[in-house]
Amino acid sequence: MAKFILGNTLRHKALESPLVSRALWFFDLLLVGAILGLFKILPVAWASAMGGRLGRVFGKILYRRNQYVRANLSLALPDRSPGEIDRLASDVWSNAGAVMAEYPHLRKIVDPKRDFLEIEIIEQIPAYSDPNKSAVFISAHIANWEVAAAAITRLGIRQRIMYAPLANPWLDQMMLHFRAALGGELVSRGDGLRVFLNALNENRSVAIVADRRIEGGKPLAFFGEERESSVLPGRLALRYQVPLVPIEVERLPGARFRIRFHAPLRPRDPEADLDAQINDLGLQVNEKFESWIRARPGQWLCTSKIWPTTVLLSKTDVYKTPK
Repeated sequence: MAKFILGNTLRHKALESPLVSRALWFFDLLLVGAILGLFKILPVAWASAMGGRLGRVFGKILYRRNQYVRANLSLALPDRSPGEIDRLASDVWSNAGAVMAEYPHLRKIVDPKRDFLEIEIIEQIPAYSDPNKSAVFISAHIANWEVAAAAITRLGIRQRIMYAPLANPWLDQMMLHFRAALGGELVSRGDGLRVFLNALNENRSVAIVADRRIEGGKPLAFFGEERESSVLPGRLALRYQVPLVPIEVERLPGARFRIRFHAPLRPRDPEADLDAQINDLGLQVNEKFESWIRARPGQWLCTSKIWPTTVLLSKTDVYKTPK
C-alpha cells in the first residue's frame, strides 16, 4: 500500500534507505494485517463482497494505477466505449479487492467438504488418474487465480507452484501462510529454473501463472500487439513430453469459482524445429488468455502495464484524458 501512496519518485528515493524501507514494510504490515484481520472474522461471502466494494473505492483513489487498468482494457477491447471501459475498470478493482479479502479464507474456500469450487475437466490426461504422471499447468490472473492450484491438488496431483514474492518480506510471509492451504509446494520465481526441472524429473507437475509482461521474455502477439511473454511453460512441456494444460478460473456469485481444465495445447506443426514449437505454444497460451479476458474482462487483474508505455500511448487515448 505504501508504494502506491508515495508514488514512483518518492518510493524509489525512500527505498534507498534501509531504515525507511523497514518503516514502510511495517506500515504495510499494520495496514494490510488490520484489513485482512477484519475480513477474517466475516463469513466468506460477506468478506468477498466487502472486499469488492473496498476495491472499487481504491480504484478511484489510485488514479495512476487506474490509468494502467483503463489503458490495458482499451487496448484489449478496442470496440468498447470509454464509458464501458470505465465500468469494466471498476469491476477489475472490485475483483482485486475480493481476491484480497479471500486470502484469509483460502483454507475454507478450497476445503473439499465445502461447495466453493466447481471443477470441470474438458479432456482427460494421465496425471488426473496416475500420481506418477506429470503435467505443466498454466493460468492467468483472472478471478481468484490462487484456487487453480487448489484444484490441481484436489485431483491428487503433486505440484510445485511458481509464485512472485512480495517486495515486503513480512507481507510475503503472511501471504505464504495463507497460500499453504493450496496444497502444493510454493517456489519463488527467483529460485531459478532448476527447481522446476527437478520437479518434472521427480514426476511432479508444475503450475505457473504467466499472463504478465516478462522482462527478457519472447515478443509474442497479445491482443494484436507484441508483449514480452513467458515461453517457459511450453519449453518445459516439450522438453519432458508432458501435457501443457491451460486452467481457466471463473468467479461465480458468493465467492464460488468454476475451475476449468482445458484440453492440452499441442504444437500446430509438430515437424517444426524446437524453437518454433515453443513460440507456437506461447502464442496459443496468449490466445487462450485473450478468449478468457474477452469473456469476463472485469475479472482480469490488469493493474500493472501489460504492454510497454510506448504501445499503450500509441494504441489508446487513456493517457491523454484529463484528470
